Amino acid sequence: MAEGSKIRVRGLEIETHRDVYMPAEDSLLMLDSVDLWGDLRGLKCLDVGTGTGIVAIFMARKGCETFATDLTSESVELTRRNAELNGVDLHVTQGDLMSHFRSSSFDVITFNPPYLPERPSDVKLSISWAGGSMGRELIDRFLSDLPRVIKEGGRAAILHADYNEPRLTLEWGRKRGFNSRILGRRKLAFHELIVIELRLRSRRAEHP
Repeated sequence: MAEGSKIRVRGLEIETHRDVYMPAEDSLLMLDSVDLWGDLRGLKCLDVGTGTGIVAIFMARKGCETFATDLTSESVELTRRNAELNGVDLHVTQGDLMSHFRSSSFDVITFNPPYLPERPSDVKLSISWAGGSMGRELIDRFLSDLPRVIKEGGRAAILHADYNEPRLTLEWGRKRGFNSRILGRRKLAFHELIVIELRLRSRRAEHP
């Protein structure tokens, strides 16, 4: 698809770019999973690795104050254009995962990571799909910082493929004070996509 082409996805108009991951089946599953959360008004939301900004725009449409971040300048610029195209306000920043955000910042965090078990190549776009060993390198880096940036009672949705060993994420959450569950799943021709929800338990609920 040519640079600057537009596609329609779930009522959103999304401009694409040759160096930014275009919405695909994993993006649609993320939208379906976020939709299960219903009204997000009054919440502060973050979409990590935002790409075209489609998930961030979808959350903003559901009422939350939304932040979007990505490693590449192409994605940041494209997300800003797509937010304007869809009439929503987004706070868009360039950075490496969540390291540039303050502690206890967000009620909702979404992450559609690079999850293929391979290394990035000379193709610039490969950083959007190459997830290193087991496809988990970016997932595990995200998880290591999640307890710092999520608010008490907050929730995160992280997309996995079945070969990413999603059980490891479920177990990680349960050991670190999160309620962990599968929020959505979609079977494709050669693998299954799975969205895991991690909800940080309230300390007050644990210690009445």
